[in-house]
Amino acid sequence: MNQHIEKLRSALFSELFEINETENPLEKLFSVSKLIESKLHELNQFLTTFKFPDEDEEILFFKITKPEMVALRIEEVMRYSLQVNKPIGTNEVQLKYFEDELKALQSFFRMNSFHYQYYRTGVNDLDRIYFLRNAAPLSMPLADVNESDWSVSTPVSLLFAKFIAYEHIQYFILEQITPLKYPELSLKAKNGVQVAEMKWTGDSINIVELAYGIWLTGQLNNGNASLNQIVRWLEAHLHVSIGVIQRRFIEIERRKRLSPTKYIDQMKEKIKQKIDSGNS
Repeated sequence: MNQHIEKLRSALFSELFEINETENPLEKLFSVSKLIESKLHELNQFLTTFKFPDEDEEILFFKITKPEMVALRIEEVMRYSLQVNKPIGTNEVQLKYFEDELKALQSFFRMNSFHYQYYRTGVNDLDRIYFLRNAAPLSMPLADVNESDWSVSTPVSLLFAKFIAYEHIQYFILEQITPLKYPELSLKAKNGVQVAEMKWTGDSINIVELAYGIWLTGQLNNGNASLNQIVRWLEAHLHVSIGVIQRRFIEIERRKRLSPTKYIDQMKEKIKQKIDSGNS
């Protein structure tokens, strides 16, 4: 990946991690939106003159990298809207509210079922039509597109961003539904204190490394947990959309100029630095 794009993406996720500590929902929304808009504006300015070295790298960017960044903006607005519009009332009233919102998301996926299945299955037959800026017109029109400048995006790239964001919001809604529907299942620590929600705010490709590492070394269920089970567990508990794991692993294989285990190498180095510093 181009160094400037990688720097922008890394800075975005790093700064988002700090903002996520903000407790006030409106303040957080403004801060997150301002940050994402700034980084995406800078990215789009760069894209207007940048030419990818080959089609494969351009496809990878518009199929995975940019959708992940754009999805952050969509998700934050939707999450805030769900929180501030939650009705005051009984568990039944609030449960109906969240269930209706969940049905609305599912309706969006059905409306875009062909492209959503393309996203979920990880096929690549149409990548050169879907994720190249100079590609031919789409053979199947999109039901939902609101981008106008295709010099910095592609129609299906934007749709993939919505798929990522809406999947994340589905997890969020299900989290709200569970304690309303099954209050006895509320997750509590052994001392009775409510466990804080955790969300993966780093690059999702890093979780792919972790998932394969956990699976190949047999760390869960005495080595009997499948790769797919591990991925779905990580997605559900860390509120991140990994997608089709085999497709994402291709990204790791393509990192010829970098270490395939870039994130795990960083973890190793940080642990070594911690040990060497003598501060436990």
